Amino acid sequence: MDELYAFLFAGLTIMVLLMVFFGGGISYTTDPHTEYENETFPDNLEWKTIELGTISLREQNGEKTEIIENDFAVHRGLFAGNLEYSRRFEIDEFVLENMDKTTLSFEVKNTNNYGNLLVTLNNETLMNENVIRGKYDFELNSLEENIIEFETSSSEWKIWAPSVYIISNLSLRTEYSFREFPEYDFFASKYIYNNQYKTELVFDFMGADREFNITFNNKTIYSDMPLSRVTKIDLEDVKEGPNKIRFSSDGEATLENAVIRVYYYR
Repeated sequence: MDELYAFLFAGLTIMVLLMVFFGGGISYTTDPHTEYENETFPDNLEWKTIELGTISLREQNGEKTEIIENDFAVHRGLFAGNLEYSRRFEIDEFVLENMDKTTLSFEVKNTNNYGNLLVTLNNETLMNENVIRGKYDFELNSLEENIIEFETSSSEWKIWAPSVYIISNLSLRTEYSFREFPEYDFFASKYIYNNQYKTELVFDFMGADREFNITFNNKTIYSDMPLSRVTKIDLEDVKEGPNKIRFSSDGEATLENAVIRVYYYR
């Protein structure tokens, strides 16, 4: 029994020594003092972090293909009468404002070539000729609202049959480019607003080909290119309730690990 007590005593002694030299466990801290060694913070300070993550400013490209009609026919003849095709289509305002190229395409699936095929867009003639089977493309100057029309001329002296064109895959392809400027909202409660110490934006500057702008609550607070990787910008005039921060640039820029920190007294 004496040996057992001796082992137990030795084990307890070792555990006490480990706790004295290495502490009682692993602790994690989000104390802002560790990030701002040259700043002195009041002891009664709390903080709130809003993570924005990676902010990328660059031109983006988009494309959209719309099938206007799968299959239809037009014909004209002395005994068969006249069959025309007309269709109204729209282009989204956002796409139209950022348009690079609009292409109308269709396929002449079959025809007896007894007359010309006449195609008009918004009363402007795209085609008026006798065409063979195949695919046809036209680059357009389109509007928000458009009318495409197909018809054929008469078979004239071939009175035994009308002029016929069978059309398929009438489609519209739009290509556009745009700049999307990131916007973020954060909310300052009445308590934080009344007890605020300061609010700042912090990010890692990864690169840019020209200066970029930061707007806070509709006021431009930054228009430059950072000189160091870790950048801190004070956000003044924080409002009680919703606040908005917006990033924009005519070039390209990348910011990482972006956060908003709101410091307030407890």
